Amino acid sequence: MLPWGKSRLAAAILVLGSVLPTAQPAQASPSANVTFTGAGGITLHGTVFRPDGPARSAIVLQGGSDWRTRDNLRVQAEMFTRLGVTTLVYDRRTSGYSKTQRDYGVLADDLVSAVRALRAQSGTKEVGVWGVSEGAWVAPLAATRAADISYVITVGGSGLGGARQTSWYWGNVLRHQGISGSLLTTLPVEGTRFAIGAGLFPEADYDPVPVLRRLKQPLLALWGDLDINHAPVDSSRIFAEALTSHPDHTIRFVAGGGPDLYATSDAGFDRLPRVVPGYSAAVEQWLADRRGVHVETAAFTQRPTEALRPLAWWESVWAQGIALVLLLGGFVVGGVVSLVRRRGTRSARWLAGLGTATVAGFVALLGWAQVSGMKDLGPVIAGRPLPWLAVQALAVATVVALAVTVVGLRKPDRQRGTIAPLVAGLVFVPWAVYWGLLVP
Repeated sequence: MLPWGKSRLAAAILVLGSVLPTAQPAQASPSANVTFTGAGGITLHGTVFRPDGPARSAIVLQGGSDWRTRDNLRVQAEMFTRLGVTTLVYDRRTSGYSKTQRDYGVLADDLVSAVRALRAQSGTKEVGVWGVSEGAWVAPLAATRAADISYVITVGGSGLGGARQTSWYWGNVLRHQGISGSLLTTLPVEGTRFAIGAGLFPEADYDPVPVLRRLKQPLLALWGDLDINHAPVDSSRIFAEALTSHPDHTIRFVAGGGPDLYATSDAGFDRLPRVVPGYSAAVEQWLADRRGVHVETAAFTQRPTEALRPLAWWESVWAQGIALVLLLGGFVVGGVVSLVRRRGTRSARWLAGLGTATVAGFVALLGWAQVSGMKDLGPVIAGRPLPWLAVQALAVATVVALAVTVVGLRKPDRQRGTIAPLVAGLVFVPWAVYWGLLVP
């Protein structure tokens, strides 16, 4: 009976444990709103989070490119507040910054203003700055402009230019979907190079090294070992080399940390609404003693990053623009004229129709891939997303129609109405090879 009685008691305890509330860490609550003047006289708004007990220091948080409002940084603000650090988060400026217009100097001046606003509001003399992703470039830059910034913490800082980092990240995203073949070059490499050439990628070649070399304040640089965005192995090496003569810097990796040190359940390809556990411990340990040099070497490997070559003249925006005009002009205009005037062969009309569909499909796919961040490209078959397979099939059919049209030119009566689609078809072949449409 005694063993049975113990089992009943244990079961009762388990039942009670399942219905009683479990202890949760205290959540930080905003204690005050602040308004301050940023660069160019713009008014910025923020919120201060205060710890329950005495504050050990204060810090201002600088988000990455996807940061828009203070709510985007609430998870990090609550973490710092639990560590006893008074924390300011603020809304990013709505003018002077966009996906196509970036000036890290302006953002750095905003951050300096935020530091001084927090110091005045809290009465805390020691105020540091924290930056994540793109903010990991802004925070050190702000510290070089304001000696009264006490320390710097970066998370997911890239040692590479923005374009090279983005190309590497997009390649990771595509590979994670099981994609292989020419699309791995077309989208993350050639697409990024073209965006740079078209002026659609501001600060594409930003180099953080000169700023890091000028930095005087103690620095903690953190990366997650599951960071598939910021190339932690290459970036940490670049940071370490740039900080060789800096007397007080620490480089660490947090186990299980995804991009921006969020927790992840899919090896860095998803983001859970909480930070990875080791992140808080690493910051707390460093805040207790910021002196000396402590550099960890990454105990993991990553896919190498690739430098992006400048566009050659035949890859340039104007050359690609001329090719696109010839393609659409020859296929669309030539096809319409052929139908209306009933000129040209059936193969020429097929060439015009297939060529138009191929070019339109490719441009649509390229645009969607950019907007979606290379995600959700459709079901993958044999390493190719279904939409890409469809466009490649259209490209092959276009080449077949071109060949049939060329053969038909042997008969003079079939030459009328075929010139425009034929010229477009001859331009199409090298264009399609370049963009991977005719490459496995």
